[in-house]
Amino acid sequence: MSQSERSAVGKTSLPYGKRRAGVMQSVRRYGLFYLLLAPTFLFAIAFYYYPLLSGIYHSFTYWDIKRTVWVGLDNYTRLFTNPATAAAWRNMALIVGSQMIVVLTLPLLGAALVHHVRRGQYWWRVAFVLPIVVPATVIVFVWRWFYGVDGGINYLLRLAGMEEITRAWLGDPATALWAIIFVGFPWVAGLNFLIYLAALQSIPEEVLDAARVDGATALRTFFQIELPMIRPQMSLLLMLTIIYYLRSFDAPLIMTNGGPGTTGTLVPGLQMYRSIRDELDLGYGSAIGTLLFGVLLAVSLLNLAIRRRLEKAA
Repeated sequence: MSQSERSAVGKTSLPYGKRRAGVMQSVRRYGLFYLLLAPTFLFAIAFYYYPLLSGIYHSFTYWDIKRTVWVGLDNYTRLFTNPATAAAWRNMALIVGSQMIVVLTLPLLGAALVHHVRRGQYWWRVAFVLPIVVPATVIVFVWRWFYGVDGGINYLLRLAGMEEITRAWLGDPATALWAIIFVGFPWVAGLNFLIYLAALQSIPEEVLDAARVDGATALRTFFQIELPMIRPQMSLLLMLTIIYYLRSFDAPLIMTNGGPGTTGTLVPGLQMYRSIRDELDLGYGSAIGTLLFGVLLAVSLLNLAIRRRLEKAA
């Protein structure tokens, strides 16, 4: 081998050697961190990504545990031609829309009032946050009793002499869905309240002092200074609310099981649960779950695109 050839070989092998040495040095330096992260990745693969990919695959099959038969798009054709699907998504749209309005108003109002209270603020915070310790399932069961024929609402109506208004609130198609939407009234949830309160408390005091010097009233300060400065938190809570109620079905399941009738309070999550639990049609349930995943992914990507555009505009 000539001197020029040996020189060329040395030039090409040296970068590879440096890269290999750099990788080995990184492994030695951060090996413990990689080792500690490995169980997290393994559990994520086993309990998140594998079920996700399995659900997408089985949505194209007839799957009843005993056998798996490839059926192509039959599950999706059945899903989109089923009248119950339209009713379920319509009910969910009403629930999600109502909760979007709620999360942008009442928790924010509660946080703003507590933020501007100078005496006893700690105890007001405790009062609003304390309901977090009550499990959501317990709250749903309490409200189910409240809506019962002999429950709290009808009892109060009878005391007020308005017995003609009493009804089975969860058994009446005109009121069942709205009864579920009103669960948790007045909706000042602890987490939403805390996020809004932390956002309001993070606003620099100098900005608020400047507004007061300029003669701004408390109402004007809130709408023109405080509200614009907590928009990121509002966007976060709005997104979390949409994601939660798109996939949630605990309240309809516990309170009405989708009734009255077959679709009175049916939502897609409950439709998926029924197809798996009652009919053992896991392929059809996987198709519903895959559709929900696609909608959630689209909403998340849309929110990300809007946030990036707003950040660039700012």
